[in-house]
Amino acid sequence: MNERGQGAAPPVGNGANGASSVSSASSASSAPNAPNAPNAPNATNAINATNATAHRRKTLLFAEAPELAAQVPWKPLAHAPTPIEHAAAARGYLEHDRVWIKRDDLVSPIYGGNKVRRFEHLLADAERRGAKELITVGGLASTQVIATVLFGKAGGFDVTAVLFDQPVTSFARRALLLCASTGANIVYGGGYARTAWRIVRALKRSNKPYFIGPGASSPMANLGYVDAMLELRDQVERGEAPRPDIIVVPAGSGGTLAGLAVGAALIGWPTRLIAVRITELIACNRATLRYRIDATARYLAERSQSLARRVFEWRPGARFSIHHGAIGRGYGHPTPEAMEALAPIEALTGAPGEITYSGKAMAGLRAVCRENPRATVLYWHTLSSVAPDVSSVDPASLGPDFARFFNGEVPV
Repeated sequence: MNERGQGAAPPVGNGANGASSVSSASSASSAPNAPNAPNAPNATNAINATNATAHRRKTLLFAEAPELAAQVPWKPLAHAPTPIEHAAAARGYLEHDRVWIKRDDLVSPIYGGNKVRRFEHLLADAERRGAKELITVGGLASTQVIATVLFGKAGGFDVTAVLFDQPVTSFARRALLLCASTGANIVYGGGYARTAWRIVRALKRSNKPYFIGPGASSPMANLGYVDAMLELRDQVERGEAPRPDIIVVPAGSGGTLAGLAVGAALIGWPTRLIAVRITELIACNRATLRYRIDATARYLAERSQSLARRVFEWRPGARFSIHHGAIGRGYGHPTPEAMEALAPIEALTGAPGEITYSGKAMAGLRAVCRENPRATVLYWHTLSSVAPDVSSVDPASLGPDFARFFNGEVPV
């Protein structure tokens, strides 16, 4: 097979047809675990999980530029490389036969998704600074908050998470139960202004806090996806998948896209990156994403002269675009297209999707495929397929601020 993919597709992973949705409080707390992890641990056991042999001893980025190891904090969390699979299970939905999926949903047995690679840097930095408590912010269903709670508690930190409002779904209910089950301090923020005030108050009250902003998308954290692009390069060179013409990824804060863009520049790929916007335009637009990319490139270049020329000669900010058509009414709001995408997500991953991130990303992927019928496309899947069991958690234990979100039915 040549690098443009003129060869047979690799084997397809397991799959199951049909989408899962939960509409009541009781069923929200007893949602099934992912089929690829049928015996998923409860939250207490998950945060006590020990390092496995799949942990790397160093990143590919550090191997590329050894001088970075002394300047950039890092600790092993990711089980990498994550698999690449031909998306044959979604061929009918996508109407495209040259689509591959990068399975970052499997990047950790504790909790997968696109925050784990970033937390390898952030949690190492928090330890280096002597922090005792992680303070973070996100929506009711924020995967970044879930990852902060699980990996923060596993690392011995106290964790406070301030949550702002978003539409309530079964996924949001499970996220709340999961965060509460770890013993983290979950604070209701409500609207954006009140949330900001409560973050400031939490920081002032904390002993040695370390703040992780929405999306965990600082330039240092984004190096996790620069490294992920080197991982993809090696997989392509080993013949596991063709080199993609297009990479599609959901974008909220934009850290994943920024790291991939800088990584593509570093390895000299002409691949085009398409961000499927899943949040409000003011937070995710060409200016904000270009800022993320440039800040990540500068952070890397300032610490490695050997990489600086390669990064900036290839202009990492020049090869991305944004798909705006999947967002609907706004962050977390269901759309018919996202609802339709739940079944192909489950067929591809063996685990239920949801409508805030993966559903809209999959809908955006289909639009990209229709617009580029001859391109080789890689979809970078960033929603965890594994999560601790929360079936024994009583919503009433969350307190009145959050327990009220379990009243009645939800649309998905």
